[in-house]
Amino acid sequence: MNEIPERKLELIRKLLAVAEHPATGEAEAAVFLEKACALMAAYGIEQAVLADTGQVRDEVDRLVIEIGNPYQPDRRALLGGVATALRCRTIYRKIGSVSEVQVVGYRSDLDLVEMLFTSLCLQMASGVLRVSVPPGHTTISYRKSWMAGYVNRVCERLRAAEAAAARDAARDTPPRAGRSTELVLRDRAAQVGRVYEQMFPNVRRAGRRALSDWSGWDGGRAAGDRADLGGSRLGAPARAPIGR
Repeated sequence: MNEIPERKLELIRKLLAVAEHPATGEAEAAVFLEKACALMAAYGIEQAVLADTGQVRDEVDRLVIEIGNPYQPDRRALLGGVATALRCRTIYRKIGSVSEVQVVGYRSDLDLVEMLFTSLCLQMASGVLRVSVPPGHTTISYRKSWMAGYVNRVCERLRAAEAAAARDAARDTPPRAGRSTELVLRDRAAQVGRVYEQMFPNVRRAGRRALSDWSGWDGGRAAGDRADLGGSRLGAPARAPIGR
């Protein structure tokens, strides 16, 4: 990665660090979080456009992340939602008690998936432990409902940030400066899909999970509104280059 993108990523990390600090007020934290999210979305789209014009090298790759217990399906859902919002595809297999999730996408997008999932996963885990379970509800069912709402809202925010960044990039691109941002992103998504299908030609789609207690949904979505959309790297999931 060249110096300029790395500086931008460092700025994102600094904004998130301010938002996460206990001394930062709630309203101020929300401003920093939204700024970090917007910068992250803009960074990903900028890398896509630069790669399309040959100014940087960005190829389809894969990221391998192992997810263990507790709440393994819920964390898999979080990873899948983050990856989809950032133009990537996922597949998993169970290896003993662990899920091995493979994320396929362009390298610049995989960097963002890694950063976001690591941070959001920790936030979700700590947030759900602070939830007070109402009388008459089982802890496990209520927490699963809360996490489902959390994942739903966080991924909504990510998709909205990506859409806004794409609109801004399309508006700011000078005429005849190259292919449109919309076409670049569409072609990248198609290429990721082709590579994914070549790697996993017989993939079977998992069914939707059914929740037995929806009472925590609204609380989880509210926590998703407050979530830090990114963060510093805490451990590094394995990067497995395609073709090796």
